[in-house]
Amino acid sequence: MIKAKEQGHLLVVDDNEMNRDLLARRLRREGYLVDIAEEGYQALDMIRAGRFDLILLDVMMPGLSGLEMLAMIRKTHSLADLPVIMTTAKDQSNDIVEGLQRGANDYVTKPIDMPVLLARIQTHLKLKTLSQLKDEFLRIASHDLKNPLSTVLMSVHIVRERVPVGAVMQEQFYQMLYFIVKHSEDMQRIIRDFLDFQAMQDGMMVLNLSIMQLNQLAAEVVQSNTDYAHSKSISLMTEFDDHTPTLNADDARIRQVIQNLVGNAIKFCPPASLVIVRTRVADQSIIFEVCDSGPGLTDEDMKSVFSKYSRLSNKPTGGEKTSGLGLAICKQMVALHGGQIGVFNNGLNPGATFWFSLPVESPAIVATRDQSGSAN
Repeated sequence: MIKAKEQGHLLVVDDNEMNRDLLARRLRREGYLVDIAEEGYQALDMIRAGRFDLILLDVMMPGLSGLEMLAMIRKTHSLADLPVIMTTAKDQSNDIVEGLQRGANDYVTKPIDMPVLLARIQTHLKLKTLSQLKDEFLRIASHDLKNPLSTVLMSVHIVRERVPVGAVMQEQFYQMLYFIVKHSEDMQRIIRDFLDFQAMQDGMMVLNLSIMQLNQLAAEVVQSNTDYAHSKSISLMTEFDDHTPTLNADDARIRQVIQNLVGNAIKFCPPASLVIVRTRVADQSIIFEVCDSGPGLTDEDMKSVFSKYSRLSNKPTGGEKTSGLGLAICKQMVALHGGQIGVFNNGLNPGATFWFSLPVESPAIVATRDQSGSAN
């Protein structure tokens, strides 16, 4: 069964106590989080106060009817933002037509055929997810990708105009090539983070397991970030436990996690900082740590640091772009391997330490899932 938070938060609105309680119980057994309201004004207050994924709304109610309530909902919530399925008697075809005209997404007739209702709920929740996905991509394209793309295009035009074929390239134009590569990599990372996060949300991420050595992987990531650290006058050091055993893991995905943690430390640390990358063995697990000497995290940061689109109080010190998804992806990647991830401030010393642990003997979990979300 899919967890309730994955299924969706539903609101059942019906003045008939038996109908709404029975429907709520059946939906909860399917894994949905369900609230109930016995009349329209109560339901509107609940919608204003909370966040629902879908409304099941009875047409015939005393006081504020379902159709009147629907019209009020559509003043503040679009069809894509808050789907509404009307419940009506079979002989109320006029109400069905009016409901659809006023902005209902769908309808079911009483007595309710539960398999049909469940299928329609799933359909509208999937459509809502696709709409949100489109909105998120448009936000990324208009904000996170537009600015670096403009910089890339401007630099390309300048180099093309001022460096003829066969001419010796001056230092200032060579520096522009550096910015072209940097901003292109930023855009590539933002797109990759977005696609990876959606793949994991949809249960479509598959791990390709192989025997790997964490120290070697970490050393390669550190080496690839040396120039980046040097450009910000940040010292990048390693302290590896020479006795770390091999792991059964997805080399590319663990590399992605390490790259994110090391890259973030450099990204958010001020010049002249120190970043130490460590490995150690404890309790049948290999622990990887990135310890920095930056500003550390606030209590509010700690609450949301691994959440989707989290924006921490600290900002990149070199104007770098961030997707807001990197740490959320790291959390899920590590979880798929049966590991844990976390962060703590360094106490008396400045900065914070991000860490993850992977079990030495437990096999990694392959994240293949069917359309219902259950693991295969």
